[in-house]
Amino acid sequence: EPQQTEEPAQSTGLFEAANREFESTESGSDTSDISEELSIQDGEGKSPGEAASGLKTGPEDSALPDTQLQKEERPTSTCYSSDVVGEVVKTMQHFMEKFSMDLFTVTQAFLKNTGEVETTLYFLQTGQRLDGYPVWSREDDLELQKDDECVRNKLIAKFGAENVAKRVAFRKS
Repeated sequence: EPQQTEEPAQSTGLFEAANREFESTESGSDTSDISEELSIQDGEGKSPGEAASGLKTGPEDSALPDTQLQKEERPTSTCYSSDVVGEVVKTMQHFMEKFSMDLFTVTQAFLKNTGEVETTLYFLQTGQRLDGYPVWSREDDLELQKDDECVRNKLIAKFGAENVAKRVAFRKS
């Protein structure tokens, strides 16, 4: 779903959020109870003008932006899109249930396998990688960080050039 507010919500954004919330009542969103409150107010013998001015200062106005902003802020607070993170979390939970492992073990398996889902799944099932190469260890990662061609060639011999390239990109992400 498109993120409507990119900037942190200043007070100007609050009113826009409130307005948006009202406009969305036609679409049968979760604000229908608010529109009922409004019609009750009108029925109490207030003129529409009073009801409208009451809105700006009334509790409804402060309640709306809060719910709106909470909905919008969550995805923007992470550097990944929430879809990607959601998928990874789902996959990890699935693996935890499937293999009766704790989060730490599954996370480690992902890290050792450069975050590749299929490879990690195969690794958890069989204890080895799909492509037959070994998994990455902390030592290998430290070696990888050295800018030494000799060391790099050893890693390529051990893991394959493609895996080394993927690992470099993975470490940067």
